[in-house]
Amino acid sequence: MVGIAQAATSPATANECKNGGWKTFTAPAFKNQGQCVSYVEHLKKNPPQTNNLTCFSGPTDLSIYGGTCSITNGVATLNNSDSNPNGDYSGVYYPTNASSGQLLSSITSLGYTYSGTVSPTPGDLSLNIPVDTDINGTTDAYAFVDAFYCPGTAGTVDVIHDPVCGIWVNSIEYPNWAALIAANPTWKVSSDVPFIVAERTPSEPSAVWTVSNVQLGQ
Repeated sequence: MVGIAQAATSPATANECKNGGWKTFTAPAFKNQGQCVSYVEHLKKNPPQTNNLTCFSGPTDLSIYGGTCSITNGVATLNNSDSNPNGDYSGVYYPTNASSGQLLSSITSLGYTYSGTVSPTPGDLSLNIPVDTDINGTTDAYAFVDAFYCPGTAGTVDVIHDPVCGIWVNSIEYPNWAALIAANPTWKVSSDVPFIVAERTPSEPSAVWTVSNVQLGQ
């Protein structure tokens, strides 16, 4: 059975606006051909921004620390094995914080899947959420979710739903996400971006971590 081709909902080129083509588009709809062409030209000059997983590390931050990060097909490799005498760090984040200004209780996805060349010890691998405690839009603290205290199941961390997932904020430990939001119902995510980071102090051995399925409320 032959399917019926559907018209595109928005134009990709100015030619698609001509000969009445502007009338066929719905997202957005246009009043005339000129408006349709202007829309295409605007997109050429201002292409839509993607919110792809992005690396950071000691060297990319121009710091004294080592560490490298690379991403292939959505899987990040956090390599803290360059023996920098100051230590290493590397991590990932999404450039746009889609959860900014939302109550912590409204966040539905926080987690990731990981593996490493060593088992996590305190401070090795963590997910960090910027928290606005006085509701002025700025970061007052971070909710620190350490893989040692929230190891997940078979390397998959689900911060929101795991009842055994320790979370630290301002030196106070909450046993899980539900306890955190119950104690602080007005707290919101601030305008800074959540991130996952792997860290190595000078006294710790080298480590390489893989991180995938990263959910940071985006």
